[in-house]
This record gives sequence, structure tokens and C-alpha cells, in this order.
Amino acid sequence: MKTYNKDLYKLFNEIADLMGIMGEGFFRTRAYREGARVIMEEAEPITKKNASEQEFLKLPRIGGALSNKMMEYIKTDKIKFLEELRKEVPKSVRDMLKIPGIGPGRVRKLYFMSGINSKRELIKMAKTGELESLPGFGKKTIDKIILAIETDQQKKKKHKRSEVEPIAKKLINAIKKIKGVKKAEIAGSFRREAKLLGDLDMLVVGPKSVTKKTESVIKKIFPEHTMLASGDTKVSLIIAPEKLQIDVRFVPEESYGAALLYFTGSKEHNVMMRRVAIANGYLLNEYGLFKDGEYVAGESEKEIYDKLGIKYIKPKNRKS
Repeated sequence: MKTYNKDLYKLFNEIADLMGIMGEGFFRTRAYREGARVIMEEAEPITKKNASEQEFLKLPRIGGALSNKMMEYIKTDKIKFLEELRKEVPKSVRDMLKIPGIGPGRVRKLYFMSGINSKRELIKMAKTGELESLPGFGKKTIDKIILAIETDQQKKKKHKRSEVEPIAKKLINAIKKIKGVKKAEIAGSFRREAKLLGDLDMLVVGPKSVTKKTESVIKKIFPEHTMLASGDTKVSLIIAPEKLQIDVRFVPEESYGAALLYFTGSKEHNVMMRRVAIANGYLLNEYGLFKDGEYVAGESEKEIYDKLGIKYIKPKNRKS
């Protein structure tokens, strides 16, 4: 029987993207993104048999507007509001969202302030320096955009595990050698031994000084790259020519196990763990396991499973 969670997740995120391009307010666009997350991570599998607005309204973050559109899609296989938004934003403009580092806000500036309506026009203006007059488009950002387009980088491409393994091994070995790093491990679908991977997630524990050291090491290993984020808690980039996104998160030692559990997934497994936690009077998130606002566990995955009375589940078996 067909389930609609994945479809609705994609469609609601697309609505949020297009609303952002059209200049809709932050809270309206966030409502669709939060709704998409809830549908994917917290809702039971949605089918025609169990679908109803009354049931949807019981979900957190799902109000009347979203529940109405959910039913509309399940009944008609389309959402009129989304169809109207697509007419307002040409496909060539929407395709610019696939470029790493360019979100709805930047696409809005490119399209409405400069009249750029395609990747071809974007790279032409980027190379002539005409983009630098736009707010938020400094030289570094423009250089990243040029590199991303010329190397045909796109967000979240799928990669075979066999292609990613040598990269993961080289990366984890190099980071573990950095002075101050206490723990480092690959998470995500790689840790679950998936055959196809969207990106490479890694967690690192260490003092604040290791953040910049880690970023420097990654840049040295992969000189051809596009930076997506660089901060105290996360470094994110896409490496060329593999077009693989690497996300490195820096977490405190007391949250390491909770973060590893959360970022390993799967989403379905995380939902199950949170429900068990709630049923036992706890709150579980990527920072730890809490009871009445007090930290209970989180330094290792095993202690979280033990506290919840669940036998430890190996990452490769965390499917549902």
C-alpha cells in the first residue's frame, strides 16, 4: 500500500522554498518546513486508508492549512497552492536552488533584483563582477558559486558506498590525529552500512581549538571544495570532483552518544526511540536523555538504550 509521508515531505519543502523566493514571511515558510519534518519523522505511515484531517491535526505543528493540503494531495495527487507557486517561479529559477550555498533568499535577490533566471545567466554575471553589488554576494560567495556551477555540484547527490569508503577512511584517520580530538566517528547512512549515501556525516569531540584545525585538515585533503558552513559547531562542504557533501559536527563529550544516535538515524528509528523515551517520562534529543529538565544520560549510545530498557541495536539494523 502506498504511503505519502515522503511525497508530502518533499512537496511541503518545495512550497517553503518557493514561498521564500516570493518573499513570504519567515513564520509562514517555517510552518511548512516544520510540517514536512513532522510528517517524515514523527507521523505514522500515511495511507489513503488512515488519512483524515482530524488525524493530521493531532500531529504537532500541523494546522488547518497544512492538513487541508495533505488531504488534497492524497485525493487528487496535486496541491493547487504549489501549482500556483510553480507558475510564479520559472523552472530555470527553481533549479538555482540546487546550487550549494544558494537558498530561497539568495534566489529571490538574483531573480527579482538582478533579473537572473538561469544558471547560465548567473555564472555570466558572477564572472563579470556584476553580482558583487547585490547584498550578501561577496567575492568568496561568488567564487563558491562559480566553482559549484563549473564542477556541476548539486545538493545531496547519491553515491555508492564503495566510492565513499576510501574518502571516509582517509578523513577519519586524519581527524583522529589532530591534537585535542578525543573522539571522532562517521555517523549517518554510512554507519548504518547503506549501499547508497547522500552525504558523509561525522561527529568530533574536543576543545574549541580543534574546530579550525579540523577545517584546515579537510581543506588540505580536499583542495577542490565548496564551503557551505564554517563555525564553532559545524563545518560543511562539498568536495570535487566527487560532488560529495561532508558535514562535521563538533559536540560536547556528555552529548556524544546522544548525537551519534541522532545523526546515525534512521529517521524511523529516531522516532521510535523518542516515543519510548516519552512513554517512560523522558525527553530524548541530540543533546542527551533528560527527565524533568535534568540530564540523565548521553555520553554513550549504550547508556541511553539501557536507561530506556531497550537492548542495544547495531547501526546496520536501525531501519525502523
